[in-house]
Amino acid sequence: MNIRALWISLLAATSTVACNSTNAEEPAGSENGADAGGPAADAAPTPTPQACTKNADCDSKVCNVGLSTCAAPSPTDGAQNADETDIDCGGSGAKACDVAKKCKAASDCASGVCNETCQAPTSTDGVKNGNETGVDCGGTGNPRCGDGLACATRDDCTSSVCTAGTCTKPTTADSVKNGTETDVDCGGDGNPPCADLKACLVANDCSSSVCKTSVCQVPTTTDEVKNGTETDVDCGGTSGKTCAVQKACLVAGDCTSGGCDYTKKCAERRSCTGHYGGDTCGFGGDGSVGAAQHESCCATADVTVSGTTTSLGKYQVTAGRMRTFLTSVNGNVRGFIQGLRAQNKIPSMPTNAQQLLMPAVWDTYLPTSMVGDPGETKDCDSDGYNYGTGACKASSTYAPMYTSATNHVGPTVFKANSQPSVQGCNYGGPGVHMYYLGAKDYFGEDAEYTQDIYDQKPMQCVDWLVAQAFCLWDGGRLETLAEWSAAWGSTALPWGTAPTPKSQGFDTYAGCRFPTASDVSLRGGACATTLIPSTTQSVEYANYMGSYEWPTLINDGNDYSAYIAPPGRHRGRSAGGHADIVGNLLEMTSNVSYNASPFSATSTWAANGSWEVHGYNARAGYGNYSVMSKYGKQGMRCSYPKP
Repeated sequence: MNIRALWISLLAATSTVACNSTNAEEPAGSENGADAGGPAADAAPTPTPQACTKNADCDSKVCNVGLSTCAAPSPTDGAQNADETDIDCGGSGAKACDVAKKCKAASDCASGVCNETCQAPTSTDGVKNGNETGVDCGGTGNPRCGDGLACATRDDCTSSVCTAGTCTKPTTADSVKNGTETDVDCGGDGNPPCADLKACLVANDCSSSVCKTSVCQVPTTTDEVKNGTETDVDCGGTSGKTCAVQKACLVAGDCTSGGCDYTKKCAERRSCTGHYGGDTCGFGGDGSVGAAQHESCCATADVTVSGTTTSLGKYQVTAGRMRTFLTSVNGNVRGFIQGLRAQNKIPSMPTNAQQLLMPAVWDTYLPTSMVGDPGETKDCDSDGYNYGTGACKASSTYAPMYTSATNHVGPTVFKANSQPSVQGCNYGGPGVHMYYLGAKDYFGEDAEYTQDIYDQKPMQCVDWLVAQAFCLWDGGRLETLAEWSAAWGSTALPWGTAPTPKSQGFDTYAGCRFPTASDVSLRGGACATTLIPSTTQSVEYANYMGSYEWPTLINDGNDYSAYIAPPGRHRGRSAGGHADIVGNLLEMTSNVSYNASPFSATSTWAANGSWEVHGYNARAGYGNYSVMSKYGKQGMRCSYPKP
């Protein structure tokens, strides 16, 4: 190369550097810059804008035509530039892209779903998008969210309960129909039953247990379901319909019989609501042989007299039944009878249609409470007899004489009694009195047994007035002599022609009477030397003349009450099933000879024979005794209208 060419080459190189110096970083220590580390060394150089005449000339694809320079990229310039995946969206600096815009990653899309293009939100894409409040749930058009997921309103939640932005578990106190409920907070598995007229699917959804046409029905007495206030199916409570015998009950008013017993079942009659003396009648158990085959002491069997059929008690009335009566009326027998009379519910005397069985003229002699009226002025000298002597006892134990129910069922006897003393109506010395008055009676005599034992045995030592009041209260009346005779039947004995009841007397020892002894043992056992009944006699068919003991006799001469059997313990039954038609106690009847004075009015007793010395006769009554009489061998049986 010649010198001229070399110079031209060097000059050209120098010119190029000068032209590009504005875009190049100056070397440190150059003459145009400061020393290394000086202020000028930290300042970035200002780039020269790229010249352009159209958008295509620019990397940003945006040309500022007026300035003939390229504009820097921005997320609002209407062009896809920088790292945008579509026009003004996607990438690191622009907004997320709408549906159908190009994308490279889920973050490029507003829907959070990229498949080369941004996808429309769905409720199966595994992303919380669209109007969803939780992943693939909540919001309009999406499934509801489960418990614990986010929500905005109750409609976002499966439970229909949104609390503080979270769907919460259904409860039966959230005032929403949710979960398994068939209506708001009720119905369905594990929830309380629904009230009447609420929605249901099955009977168990309803408190009435009746679901029809998907609605819980109002209880009725024809829906064949125990519901509402009913105590049993279609009866009891405030249903307006009473329950039959053995149906469940809570109070007496639930039962047609007026008696709800100790097991909360409707009794045969309201006098048989207690246990002892209420359902302890019949074969076996205490005082008999074998397991108890007991039934209600109010059980009846029909008899027919002169074409009229009545339901006659199968058993003699127990002391327990009498106790239930007096407790129910609080001893106010007079008030009960007067109320019954006001309702025209007292029948006429069977032997005198012109007179009521309980005429008002006798009311003065009826008790008004258990303890009586302290102001009663009846004269003891003319009205009362002392225990054992027949003499009047002017003592507070006798006053009042007639207004005290205790005197009517206790040892006290009244003027014109069938006997001049209280023989057979006291606790001790010897005692047979069955109405328990406590550990001692009001004469100071000790009770031999507990109330439970006495209550099982038949009631005696009660005057006709209170006995008749009891039967009327129980829905009937004292039997008639003809009804008792009809129960006996046409045979020699109620059970046929044999065996005849065996009289043992009272000179034998404990263990030689039924049920401790039997017919077989008496013929060949330890008692056979003095008691050898023939094969035509029996101690097992009737309680007759000293042939019975329960509890076992103690041989002290004072336990005569053991000789009286609970009703139905003996084998002898009439054809209709009536027990003790022969034996145990004579029975008062409604056959009355009327007199305005109850001391002169008399009643005929049925001739059952008794545990003591009295004979039996099917075709005749046993004497005529004042309706004020009381006796230890005299009991009672009620007859009821045929249902």
